[in-house]
Amino acid sequence: MEKKTQKKLLWPLVIAALMFGAMIALGRKIHFAGNVHLSYTMNTFDDFVWTDLVVFALAAVGTFVLLLVLDALYDRIARPADNKAFNKKLFIICFVVLCLCWLPFFLKDFPGTVVGDSFHSVNQGLGVKRIGNHFLVFYTLFVAIFLRIGAAFGSIMLGVFLYSLTQYLVMAAVYARFLTWLDSKGVRRWYIIASLLFFAIPQTFAMQAVVMWKDPLFTAFLLLLTMQLADAAQSQGKLLCNQTFLVKWVLLLLGIIFFRNNGLYIAAGLLVLLPIVYRRQAKRVCLATLSVIVASCIVTGPIYTACGVEKDSVVESLGVPIQQMAYVVTHDGEMNDTEREAVTSLLPEEEYKRVYTPCLVDSIKWDYGHFDDYYLEHNTVHLLKCWGTMCLKNFPSYVKAYCLETFGYWKIGARNGYGDMVAGISEGEGWDVYDLHTTDVLQRLPGGAWLSAVQDKLQIHFSIGTLFALWVLGLALLLRRKAYPFALVLAPGALLWLTLMLAAPVAFGVRYAYLLLAGFPLIPVVPVLAGNKNQQEEK
Repeated sequence: MEKKTQKKLLWPLVIAALMFGAMIALGRKIHFAGNVHLSYTMNTFDDFVWTDLVVFALAAVGTFVLLLVLDALYDRIARPADNKAFNKKLFIICFVVLCLCWLPFFLKDFPGTVVGDSFHSVNQGLGVKRIGNHFLVFYTLFVAIFLRIGAAFGSIMLGVFLYSLTQYLVMAAVYARFLTWLDSKGVRRWYIIASLLFFAIPQTFAMQAVVMWKDPLFTAFLLLLTMQLADAAQSQGKLLCNQTFLVKWVLLLLGIIFFRNNGLYIAAGLLVLLPIVYRRQAKRVCLATLSVIVASCIVTGPIYTACGVEKDSVVESLGVPIQQMAYVVTHDGEMNDTEREAVTSLLPEEEYKRVYTPCLVDSIKWDYGHFDDYYLEHNTVHLLKCWGTMCLKNFPSYVKAYCLETFGYWKIGARNGYGDMVAGISEGEGWDVYDLHTTDVLQRLPGGAWLSAVQDKLQIHFSIGTLFALWVLGLALLLRRKAYPFALVLAPGALLWLTLMLAAPVAFGVRYAYLLLAGFPLIPVVPVLAGNKNQQEEK
């Protein structure tokens, strides 16, 4: 036996360094006033100057050097996973600790968190409004189970509590399973404890456990799918042909597709990547993935139409183009007569200047008195052609508008309270009929005031941009070692981020990229589990 040195790849580090350089150079141009609902006069983007190239170059070079240092460090600590049996006792301990640590948040805002988006599912679940797929039919049906149980006992409040309790227990079980899974891979016990504290202490996880949103359950499916990819990588692809693995894979794919609209695109991305990484070994899992995608398209297409399910509006997929055109209008950009007619047919010019918020497209699409959704639905191709021709004349403006609409997902250190922490039951005229209200049970318990004060101190805002930067770092180190199966482990998070960058629902929103937060403990672990590929034995 002799050792053969495998040449590492340089391009992953170069691409990662260029991405970091762009994040830093573009990020420093943005002036965020602290609220995504503020107008284009408050949230702004500075004009480009030649010194931006200097900042980009310095940041890229510095990042490249840092990556080389980290790469050398991982060469010293990387080792194949030392598998152990599933530790049931550890699972129970983690589950109980999470449930107890999250309990003050749950009791403070009993019976759970129900916000504006939640009430769309409530209304549809109770049959008050026509069911539609914007808030996901299967998720609405899931919510309806608990609401109808509550209604049968004469209390929608009971239904909300049952939903919150169920999701609370599910999320605690998923994280406990994740931590126990890490332990089974031979991850050091101190790291398991640190990861447990990571899930237990910040109240973001407690909030996501009880909020009536589709995002926590979607993230649970996606995290379990990510763990399956790691198991497949460790088995060198052998698990991909295992019947039990395939059944779990199909069920998890169905979960991500039917609990979030962008789940379909994540599944499609994995369908492309799996045969590239595993080649012939991926045949069965690719057939299973393709079958799930085709079946889901049939369900959300002809079957939903036959059942009278309201289709999602075109505007939900065109947030970026609409924001870019709005930036051109409000900043007096160049347009010919045809382009101006198309843009102003969608929304009058004076209305753009009144409602345009660079970090949130909702202010435009919800301007119901003026925004012409019918025109958009029936002239989508023409409008996109005008958007394309306007791009050639207003490219810097398009870049600025895109950055302002998405920067919370890529700017390192960018933080904002939007969607990070919501609590209690929102008030509104549309849902007062349900007599839902928040009860602070915590204050009624001994020591409740102290626990409430502690819980308030633990409301930490995380930067999705920073988490994504670390995700990229992990991918770069894995690709450099040609550890492609382990790089695929981080693919669901990368694909999720990519769908957000294309659709851009809002410049900020931890809920949309929640996997990057929930899967954070994976980032330093996966390159270690991949082992040191630099030295391979050859006969």
